[in-house]
Amino acid sequence: MDSGQSGGCSTQEKSGGFTRKNPQRLAVTSGREQHQRRLGVVDPPSVDAHVIVQHSYNLWPSCNAPPLVSSPSSSSFHNPTATAGPRATAYIPVAFLHPTRPPDRATSLRQKKKDLPTPAPPPFPSPHPSPSERSGRPLSPNSSGPRPGGRRNSPGAHFPPCLAGDSGLLKERGGQRPAAGMAIAVSDELLGTFVPIAVYWLYSGLYVALDGVDRVRSYRLHPKAEEAAKNVVSRAAVVRGVLVQQAFQVVVALTLFAVIGDDSGIAQKQPSAVVIALQFVIAMFVMDTWQYFMHRYMHVNKFLYKHIHSKHHTLVVPYSFGALYNHPLEGLILDTIGGALSFLASGMTPRTSIFFFSFATIKTVDDHCGLWLPGNILHALFSNNSAYHDIHHQLYGNKYNFSQPFFVLWDRILGTYMPYSLEQRKGGGLESRPVKLVEQTKTD
Repeated sequence: MDSGQSGGCSTQEKSGGFTRKNPQRLAVTSGREQHQRRLGVVDPPSVDAHVIVQHSYNLWPSCNAPPLVSSPSSSSFHNPTATAGPRATAYIPVAFLHPTRPPDRATSLRQKKKDLPTPAPPPFPSPHPSPSERSGRPLSPNSSGPRPGGRRNSPGAHFPPCLAGDSGLLKERGGQRPAAGMAIAVSDELLGTFVPIAVYWLYSGLYVALDGVDRVRSYRLHPKAEEAAKNVVSRAAVVRGVLVQQAFQVVVALTLFAVIGDDSGIAQKQPSAVVIALQFVIAMFVMDTWQYFMHRYMHVNKFLYKHIHSKHHTLVVPYSFGALYNHPLEGLILDTIGGALSFLASGMTPRTSIFFFSFATIKTVDDHCGLWLPGNILHALFSNNSAYHDIHHQLYGNKYNFSQPFFVLWDRILGTYMPYSLEQRKGGGLESRPVKLVEQTKTD
């Protein structure tokens, strides 16, 4: 027998009158490579190797030693009990060889966990972001994330799911959580309602500032003393009246946009520049048509003139921020409803309406500014200007020049157009006088 006689178990053992041999054979190489294999450095051994692993399955009933490996060429792990001779063998416990060691329970659990597929991302963002998502940078090897199923008391835990747990959103924002005071988007409808009001006070304030310049006084259509003598309402009362009308304007505009608005939250696509220009022309024509006939009717109807429209004519000498000083009902009928009709008839988008109503506001303020400034582009583009409308505010022109704010088309068609000429005033400045009065003065 090739095995030793003491301290170890033989690879062959007699039991019940016969000899049993280990049927399992695995290929290994030298002891050095076995050590490297345990460390995972080398590949599994080849089948053609010359070393035989002899493994017995309960073939040693009286022996508790592990199975042995026989290697005729190994000298590092020789069993001291091995018999010298041509078939001397070295015995290595199989438990030292990693490829042949049966895995224990802990190793099996780790392997099963490793072989599990990577879980898919949740369908909805998690309300509890990981530390890497909160900081915007990956975790260090020694840092620990939140426990599974647990909740961390972190600064980001109170954020809504759309901001707290969606790593995609954080990546789009460069890994930074949005600031607490982030800007809120404003719709085109709100801008179309409030921007013209802001333009009204800014543009009229510009004329008020220019009115204090000495060089500008030579371009006034009325002297300062005449304004104080003929106007029966104070400037403070005019400001209050304009604010009341603009409050009505805001309510009607927001109601209109709420009725015709789109709840999808998607802004309408802007048309081409040619289409926008055409929409401007249509809106200007509709607004002029509406205001001409309503304005004229308030002059023809004595009741409406006495109780409603006469409030605007208390400013015999008009000035910039008194352009919208009207009775609230007149402001609602002429300005607010007229603006709504022009918006609907032209088919412009809310974004286009921002520019159109701002332009209409500038034109209305300019018509009431009481100044004839050189180089004013609005005077070059429109015959309806500050001098033309000043005729209407005078007693002799009360039945003429109803058109506002853009063209004089309906005055010319319906015979209410009163031509004028600008004359130098004796006391300084300019005066807008009807042509008939000019001709009569020259004749006299």
